[in-house]
Amino acid sequence: MTDNLQTTQYKQCVHCLEQKPVTDFLRRTGRRSGPASRRGSCRSCRKTRSRITVPVTVSAANQEAASKMVSPLAAMPDAVAALPASQAEPVVVPAVASEPAAAAVPAVAPKRPRPSKAPARTAGAGGKYRPSPLPANYSPSDASLLRTTRKGTVWMRGKTDKGRRWHQEIELELAVTLVKERAAVVVNRTTIRRLFSNKDFRSYILTRDNYTCHFCGQYGDTIDHMLPRAKGGHTTPDNCVCACNECNQSKADKDIDEFMREL
Repeated sequence: MTDNLQTTQYKQCVHCLEQKPVTDFLRRTGRRSGPASRRGSCRSCRKTRSRITVPVTVSAANQEAASKMVSPLAAMPDAVAALPASQAEPVVVPAVASEPAAAAVPAVAPKRPRPSKAPARTAGAGGKYRPSPLPANYSPSDASLLRTTRKGTVWMRGKTDKGRRWHQEIELELAVTLVKERAAVVVNRTTIRRLFSNKDFRSYILTRDNYTCHFCGQYGDTIDHMLPRAKGGHTTPDNCVCACNECNQSKADKDIDEFMREL
């Protein structure tokens, strides 16, 4: 018989501070709650707290109307008022009709005002930088549309000889030069895209010049910078020409005018 008896467990309510059986408390349903976890308030306290109503806000117009209303007991005849309490019927007092504006105020916290939309050159919801949009009829070769990011640079992206994508940050002056010399195009106000990979650029220059040396007119299979890279030149279609191996080595880092006078 003693093996079948179960010991009753008790728990203290956080509201009434009384020791009550554990069965009077609701179970917790969270992921981290154990099998014997119970809530802090008992069932009777939960019912009592759920009956608490929010105070009703009455407008000034309703208060004035209620004060001018005549009580039903005052308008009743004296004979009815003189009846004993056992024979008197309960009197139902009509409720004052309230205006829609004076309805009960729900116990809901006021909504916070929504923040204004961020400008085009600020970070978005995810923290990502959003450049301002380009005009509808913009030209990809118009370098005047470029703007720097918050870091003061411009993004340049392209593809390797094997087709793998790459990107890097460059100065605004270099980005403008690459666009003007037809080596890149404008994607958006802060990004440009290289038109050629290294292999494609070499094939384009040699095919364009028909494998003819720009300096001596002989067969050429190398590429030379008219303005040397040591003096600020860049690898662009406007600055590169086809050259033979001999002219390419003889020119080295000389200017085009100086080299042509030596020929």
